[in-house]
Amino acid sequence: MDSDILLNFEKHVFYHGTTFKAAESIAQRGFCVWFKDDEMGRYAGGGNLGIGLYITCNWKIALLFGSTLLRVAIHPGTRLLNSALPPDGKIIDSLQREFGREILRKSPRKVLPKNKKLQLQELISLFRYHYYHIWEKYSGRDRNAYCRWKRHLDNLRVFRSFRSMLIQYGFHGYGNPGDDNGIVIFAEDRLVLKEIVAVIPFDYYSELCKGDFQFRIIREVGEYFQRHGTLRAKTLAKQVSEAATGTLRI
Repeated sequence: MDSDILLNFEKHVFYHGTTFKAAESIAQRGFCVWFKDDEMGRYAGGGNLGIGLYITCNWKIALLFGSTLLRVAIHPGTRLLNSALPPDGKIIDSLQREFGREILRKSPRKVLPKNKKLQLQELISLFRYHYYHIWEKYSGRDRNAYCRWKRHLDNLRVFRSFRSMLIQYGFHGYGNPGDDNGIVIFAEDRLVLKEIVAVIPFDYYSELCKGDFQFRIIREVGEYFQRHGTLRAKTLAKQVSEAATGTLRI
């Protein structure tokens, strides 16, 4: 996929892994990024890429996020930045000449003069530069990654500062469909629940995560759920299915 924006959502199947309790809430009120708790106060859900909702085309990866596997859809018109592409080297060089190396080491908001605003392609290239250094250069492929951990954390802090800028430039999220992080969605109203594929019982899920993955294809996940799922989980799955087809309003 060589476009700046991820396209053709309807041609792909997306999954989201979560808890059954969260799935019940999603079925009733839709997806949420921010939550309120009497003890914790206000907090946000997130993962490797920061605050947001995580989806992936790989159902196995989704199951690692939680024992309840949901099939979701992305609303048309959603703007997701494709982080799989490399940064434009010419733009990076130009920014360094104008603002120095600090533009690659700090959040742009701390480096740019108040009267300067990044052009869209400049923002995209800077974002991809940091994405590469966080999730390509310093993840798995670099044998000295542990020694560079402090630098990695510094890069991660800068990288996550781009979230608010991407929102300001009209993006609803970003991601690389081909890696384990998947896609992170900032805007909770861009996702819709289509199906509860399976709710894996806790005992089996714990064993599942310890060893080799037991399910070879996603149909086996659904079949296991039909055999071993609780009545409560199956009832919710039926309600979601009927709501998705317009035969029931939850």
